[in-house]
Amino acid sequence: MSGEERSSYIIDLDGLRLARTGSSYLSGMKPFMHQVESERLIKEEDMLFLFNHSPTGSGKTVSWLKPVLDSRMKAIAVYPTNALVMDQSMQIRRMIERYYDPEDYHVQAVTSDLLADERKLYPDESGLRKGQLLNRIIRKGRGRGLVLLTNPDILTLALKDAYYDNDLRESIRSVDILVVDEFHLASVKQSDMLLFMAHEICDDRRSSLRKFVFLSATPNQKIIQRAKQAGLKVDILKDMSTPLSCSSGHPVLPKIRLELRCGGIFRTYELIKEDIDYFVDFCQRPMDDGRRARTVFILDGIYEVDEIFSVLRDRLQDFVVERIDGLHPPTPEKLERFDVLVSNSSVEVGIDFDVDRLVFSGYTKSQMIQRIGRLRNKPESAVCEAICFVPHAFYDHLKGRRSLTREELVKEAGKVIDSSLDLSSYSKIYSPLEAFLYLSARIDGNTWRDYLGEEHHAKGMPDAIRGDEWIRTLRIMEMHFLDGEIDCETFEMLRSESEGLKEGLLSYRGSRFQALLFDVSDKQLKLYDLMYLLRRGDVEFLTPHRFVAKLRSLYGDEYEFGVREKYESMKRFAAGFCWYRGTIDGTRKVIFKGSGNAHYKDIMFSTPEHLRKPRLVSGFKAEVEPGIPSIAYLNNTLGEYRIFARLINQSTSYLKAKFNLGDFFYLYPYSGGRSVAFGHDALYIDCLLREEHAGR
Repeated sequence: MSGEERSSYIIDLDGLRLARTGSSYLSGMKPFMHQVESERLIKEEDMLFLFNHSPTGSGKTVSWLKPVLDSRMKAIAVYPTNALVMDQSMQIRRMIERYYDPEDYHVQAVTSDLLADERKLYPDESGLRKGQLLNRIIRKGRGRGLVLLTNPDILTLALKDAYYDNDLRESIRSVDILVVDEFHLASVKQSDMLLFMAHEICDDRRSSLRKFVFLSATPNQKIIQRAKQAGLKVDILKDMSTPLSCSSGHPVLPKIRLELRCGGIFRTYELIKEDIDYFVDFCQRPMDDGRRARTVFILDGIYEVDEIFSVLRDRLQDFVVERIDGLHPPTPEKLERFDVLVSNSSVEVGIDFDVDRLVFSGYTKSQMIQRIGRLRNKPESAVCEAICFVPHAFYDHLKGRRSLTREELVKEAGKVIDSSLDLSSYSKIYSPLEAFLYLSARIDGNTWRDYLGEEHHAKGMPDAIRGDEWIRTLRIMEMHFLDGEIDCETFEMLRSESEGLKEGLLSYRGSRFQALLFDVSDKQLKLYDLMYLLRRGDVEFLTPHRFVAKLRSLYGDEYEFGVREKYESMKRFAAGFCWYRGTIDGTRKVIFKGSGNAHYKDIMFSTPEHLRKPRLVSGFKAEVEPGIPSIAYLNNTLGEYRIFARLINQSTSYLKAKFNLGDFFYLYPYSGGRSVAFGHDALYIDCLLREEHAGR
């Protein structure tokens, strides 16, 4: 593509500074004001709801970690991805080794895989559940400081008693502080419940956990207003940064020579390939000091990553080209050695590594601001280079501008590409039901079945205090989600409605169809999104029995030592089983269909649209074009898999246009020109449909 054909222009994006104070802090370090204030609040306040909105690269982690370590507190820190959990656990250990005595602290990362490793520490105790293991990890902090790092799924399931361990719930309430990082990434469902559970725990006089810190460079004004309306004492540390070019202070984000190009969601890879010589040169051109630039591509679909990784690996044979995505997880070795890294959202938050140049898609405001923040920790004089693909409307909107501050970029993006949905009705419809389930499990206990079908009973609170506890907690629920008091009729409605939605409301991230695959490229077992595999995967679907037989044949005696345990832990989350050999050329068309009377009854097929509700449904079948010869094996297992779903009578394209859903709201075609939504999207689309019907 010639320069004349290339549609682009350059904007000089200013950097950011943040003033340091003269206060004494860590040895050899002058703190920012938000770090000083955060330390004061954490150490002095008895109850704390702190929202820290300081900019990317300004040391928000240190702002809470230093006072926690100084006072040997017990802290739980929550991060949005497992990769970030692991990265931050290493960073925290390094800080302790540099400034403190490691013998005085226990630091532990907790993910599902790491819990499986933890179980191996107790070989004589068979049947240890995740809740029991988590409880033991928290107890390791007795007599010293504790920093437990985990993801929001594990924290939420533990607090909701999904691990069926009453002692674990109480152990979490025994820590001193809870920190939630990248809070702006939480959806309305997630932020509603995190704040509600934090309020309930803080209000409980038996609880030691009374300090909560929410870190986010992007303020969530709705949740802050909710916290204030609920009577919580809220402290806010605002972004006090100033433009790099016209102020004094420490540089936190560099100046950027930002090239804007027109693009379209999930088509960025095509535009890069059309002008591949330009992007190869962008990667090859040395830095001013003569060294190789470290260039990162951040795209959207995993197939985009696959396409660009393949072409750059072929064109840049003298460079180390790496990829990170859902099928190719990050490792310290990859992040250390790459010259060119091709990825998707897997690297847009948190994980710390050096970047010199950036190529990325920015089709929403939050996506653009998050990804451009990967360029940081540079000398004051540095001018980084970045190429950003944006929607046509935003491209035209900024045409003629030659320079922008960071604040101006956020403001202008908000005018044109702020695609956030107004889902405030969710807080009135479904958040009360989720809150009721949380309270019911804690106060009354519940009954559950394990994956073998055995029934268990989890105890609630003693009968003598249940009534008072319901009164206390329902009052908090009213303040967060309801306009009036909860009378007996409302209480019974909450009980009956919430029970039917339990499976859909329980998890933090929501459910989706996944397949358990064997990746022939790295010989690893992985769970991955079934829709991607159906659309783009070179796959052979198998029955579970045949899948295991192939694993046994491949691994021989080694299958029993490690592989089998991993398979057993993953299989219950799988709607299908397949051998994965990479991607195909092109994209298949996928349509879901129903099978059997039970399916049509559960999905409320014949019910009027406005009376339908999301429900747990089985009996789905997938039809693909061009076909996959082994699709029948998938449909056998897919039909037995139960998933939270909501059927809609309109097509996906009609619904997306009607509600301005954007490209990251996932709806799938269902036979007869209908659509189906899964997991939390089923709840969100139901809210929109209810609002529409009520407004008629």
